[in-house]
Amino acid sequence: MLVKFVGVGTAVEGTQSCIVLEGVETKVAVDLGAGCISKVDKDLDAVFITHNHSDHNSDLIPLLKARWLLGYGELEVYGVRGTKAFLSSVLETYSYLRGKVKFKVKELRRFRVGEFDVEAIPTKHSIESQAYAIRDGENCIVISGDTYPIEEVVGYDCDVLIHEMSLPFKHETLDHTTPESFADLLDLCKAKRIVFVHLYPMARKVEREILEYLKKRRDLDYRIAREGEVLRV
Repeated sequence: MLVKFVGVGTAVEGTQSCIVLEGVETKVAVDLGAGCISKVDKDLDAVFITHNHSDHNSDLIPLLKARWLLGYGELEVYGVRGTKAFLSSVLETYSYLRGKVKFKVKELRRFRVGEFDVEAIPTKHSIESQAYAIRDGENCIVISGDTYPIEEVVGYDCDVLIHEMSLPFKHETLDHTTPESFADLLDLCKAKRIVFVHLYPMARKVEREILEYLKKRRDLDYRIAREGEVLRV
C-alpha cells in the first residue's frame, strides 16, 4: 500500500489535510482540505471525511465538479453523521451542480471499498469526528483526523498510525493533541510506525523537541510527515 501525504497542513498554513492511500486496484483519499484539489488524483474510488471542518472537507465540492467535467462516475463519500446534510446544504449554494455531480454519501462504522476493509472509530474533537482504520488484507493504517488522543486510536493494532500533533508543549486543549497528551497513552501504542501531521506553526517550531520528548518517554519509530511525501507500507 502507498500512502501519499498530499496535504499535512492546517487552517493557517500549507496544503490542508489530505492523505491518499493506493492499493493494487483501489485508491481512496482521507479528507480533502483546501489546496489539495490541484494535487490529488481525480480517479478516486472513494473519499473518507473525518469531520466537517473546512480544512478537512472544503475541496470535496471542487473534486466532485472536476470529476463531472472529466466524465468520471459516481464517487462514494463516507463520513460522520451529518455529512449527507452538509453536502446537501452546500449544493444549495452551488445549485448549478445539482444533477451534474455524481456521489453517494454513506455514514457507516464498517464498510469495504475495493480491497480495503475500513473501520470508523469515533474520536474526541469539537464536533463529531472519526478516525479510520484501513486494511488491505496484510497491512493496517490508522488515520486519526483531528482529535484529543484516545485509547481506541493510539492503542489500535496497526502498521502505521498517522496522528495529528496540532499543538506544542503546555497547551491546554480537549480537541487536539499535544506532546504530553499523546505521551500519556504511549504505553498502549501498538503501531510499528507513528507519523505526525497537522502541526500548527507553533508546533512546527519545536518539531525536534517533540520527537525527542516522545522518544524518551518510549523508544518508538516517530516521524513528522512532509507535504508530497510518499510512504510504502
